Amino acid sequence: MVKRFNFELFLENMVGFFMAVAVLCVMAGSAFFVLNNSKTTEQKQTKTIVKKEQVVKANSVDADDIEKLYQKRRDEIAAKKEAELKEKRRLQEEKKRIEREKQRLIELEKRKKAEAIAEKKRLQEEKERIEKEKKSLAEKAKKQAEEKRKQEEKKKKEEDARKKAEEARKKAEEKKHKQEEAKKKAAEKKRIEKEKQEAIKKAKEAKEKARQEAEKKRKEKERAEAEKAKKQAEEKARIAKELANEIAAREAEEAKIAEENAKQEAIQKFGTAISDKVKGRWVIPAKLPQGLSVTLQIQTEINGKVKSVKITRSSGYIAFDNSAIQAVKQSSPLPLPNKEDWAKEFNTINMKFP
Repeated sequence: MVKRFNFELFLENMVGFFMAVAVLCVMAGSAFFVLNNSKTTEQKQTKTIVKKEQVVKANSVDADDIEKLYQKRRDEIAAKKEAELKEKRRLQEEKKRIEREKQRLIELEKRKKAEAIAEKKRLQEEKERIEKEKKSLAEKAKKQAEEKRKQEEKKKKEEDARKKAEEARKKAEEKKHKQEEAKKKAAEKKRIEKEKQEAIKKAKEAKEKARQEAEKKRKEKERAEAEKAKKQAEEKARIAKELANEIAAREAEEAKIAEENAKQEAIQKFGTAISDKVKGRWVIPAKLPQGLSVTLQIQTEINGKVKSVKITRSSGYIAFDNSAIQAVKQSSPLPLPNKEDWAKEFNTINMKFP
């Protein structure tokens, strides 16, 4: 991926370089053409002037007319030179522009190279990180496999030791039994029968003991599994309980927010209703100045009945203040929410008129 990116960058730079060379060649050709054309024009103008001078002399033209003719030609030559100078300046500006474009292409190449280097570095770091992760996982898997192998070897060694001990015990018993049998060959049939019964009894006891050991191990295994299942069930129950508590807390918080929003909406709604009812019954006295205002403090009961009204900020006109007080009293009972705790928000109402 990095090699393809560098090749494309190289092609772009080569195209830009050849374009700049082509533009410079065109500019050089244009300049040569203009200068050559200028020299040819001057020579033609000089020959024309000489011919005209000869014609003027031949025709005995007045000296003032000749001077005017010379001045006109000089002006034309100056205009031509001015045009050539402008063209030369234009070519210089074009050359500067090409230099700037060339510099821009160089800067672009540098920037692209820097970006390519940075991208290569990033890819290398990413590759190293992936290799490191692979190595870590491989080491971890190797360590786990080694641990498992050691446990299996330990288990196998214990099993081999148990088998060897059992075989040694059996061999010892067999050897002992053979020795006893050799000693008892000469004994009476009763003694032989008695020892045979004792051997059978021992075998039964050993078998019963082995059975009991196996039963004991089975019960221990079942008890361990039951304990594990119990712990898993307890953990699941704990997680379920925590989740239920979290959901209940979230629902309670949402219910509280909804209750508060409903309360604020009700307060705003009933505040507007109270204002509309009172001001709907307000009759402003005539012949009073414009721009008067009065602020009243209204005490209400839980059912909306007006307990008292007092002026907290007078308008300065008793008639105006009394008309507002009268409107409040005529509006009793005021519209209040049905919920008692919401209605308590309106125990004290400050109302401004108008």
